[in-house]
Amino acid sequence: MRTAILNRGATLFVLALLGLAMVVGSAALRVGAADHLDAPTVKSDHRIDINDVYVFQGANSANTVLVMTTNVHAGFLSGTTFRPGALYEFKIDNTGDAIEDVAYRIKFGDVRGDGSQQIHIQRADGAGNPVTGGGGKLVAKGSTGQALGVAGGGMAWAGLADDPFYFDLVGFSAFKAAALAAVGGGLTGAELAGALGNICATDPASNFFAGFDATAIVLEVPDSALDGSNSSGVISVWGETAIVEGGVLTQVERMGLPTINTVFNHSDSTKEAYNRANPSGDPALVGGNISFLVSAIVGAAEQLGAFPGGIDEAAYGAAIADALTPDVLTYDTDTMADFTALNGRGLNDDVINVAYSAVSAGVLTSDCVAEDNTLSGAFPYLGTANP
Repeated sequence: MRTAILNRGATLFVLALLGLAMVVGSAALRVGAADHLDAPTVKSDHRIDINDVYVFQGANSANTVLVMTTNVHAGFLSGTTFRPGALYEFKIDNTGDAIEDVAYRIKFGDVRGDGSQQIHIQRADGAGNPVTGGGGKLVAKGSTGQALGVAGGGMAWAGLADDPFYFDLVGFSAFKAAALAAVGGGLTGAELAGALGNICATDPASNFFAGFDATAIVLEVPDSALDGSNSSGVISVWGETAIVEGGVLTQVERMGLPTINTVFNHSDSTKEAYNRANPSGDPALVGGNISFLVSAIVGAAEQLGAFPGGIDEAAYGAAIADALTPDVLTYDTDTMADFTALNGRGLNDDVINVAYSAVSAGVLTSDCVAEDNTLSGAFPYLGTANP
């Protein structure tokens, strides 16, 4: 699996570089959250914009849960329904080539008077149901807001829920300012450490996403429905949305790992092209961007005192590009999800804390906010929507 590429220290270094990319990157790096509103097409319709993708072990340890959220700040910045006729997909690779072997395809009907929508879920796995195209075998049918049984085992649910993502945007801004000052020579490494350590004390920590809702699709199925004949239990997962353009069903959005498109692609055109591409082509499509930026960041990290000198910048850049592409969530279905090891992503995994801790070499271990939602230990796991 992907974590085998790097030892734990190097894995934290990967996360540190992701964090540094957010705080010391050029002005062209317009930071979103995980993947919110990253390109023109999805900015025009938040219903097809994937905010986050999660993959983790279900309450039944023999099951895997897939979650996709859309509609950032649903009910305020966005609507609270799914786009009728659009295709929402969970794609699963179980052979290690970043090409889907299984696809769960979800479509929604028109919005009814009570706000609910009909939902159809199809499974395509190549066994008479080709993964190419938009078809498959019907495995679940019902309405949003209802727990639906899935043929072959499992459950499905779609509707409005509390957005599980959490982040202190004000604290992040202070962190960014301190890092930029240090890179520009305004702070020494010790002064930077002090500034980072004092963020929680001087800034009343607030979760920017507190009270935010999102529309979510939750699918829980047996591990065997995903890993096929792969005895290792390791799968790769990503989400996609597609709409009809010019009479043709066209992929317009995708997401695996958080921040890849928002951090490493720097223009609307490159972000748009990335959303319409397939993960198998990521090494060629974005690998060079990652390698170049990481190589530059290594030098900045050394200035910040976060890492020892003498790093071969080019070699590290290439290694990190290799580790982060293709852009998929790799997950061992026999284990609990743990984003710090790049093994899936749980609903309460604090990606910000992990990045902060690594970037500041343990000086700043938290942005001092906790998840504001009330996650459930049972299906569909998400917190209830806010009043």
